[in-house]
Amino acid sequence: MIDYDKINEYMTTMAAKSYGGFQLTDFAFSEIFGQSQCIHENTLHDGFEYSQAKMKQDVEETTFLTTKQKEDIKFQNEDILDFIEEAAKTYLKQQNRLL
Repeated sequence: MIDYDKINEYMTTMAAKSYGGFQLTDFAFSEIFGQSQCIHENTLHDGFEYSQAKMKQDVEETTFLTTKQKEDIKFQNEDILDFIEEAAKTYLKQQNRLL
């Protein structure tokens, strides 16, 4: 069953963190194309919060999973994104590119 209250919560988070999501995407594409940039730590965090909310929304909208399965998937994906965020922060701090 789809929990529309959770979907609304995720959409609100995405709206609030949309600038961070855009900046993180821009930063990632710049990195792919070899253009070194700096990014503010708060912007990086907001971008990952946007990503987590989007992922959670996508999982919640899935109709063939049970509520328990959805929560397990969201928890696992959140842990993965948290790890990636910390790894990115560590990497960027070492290069003096995290503001």
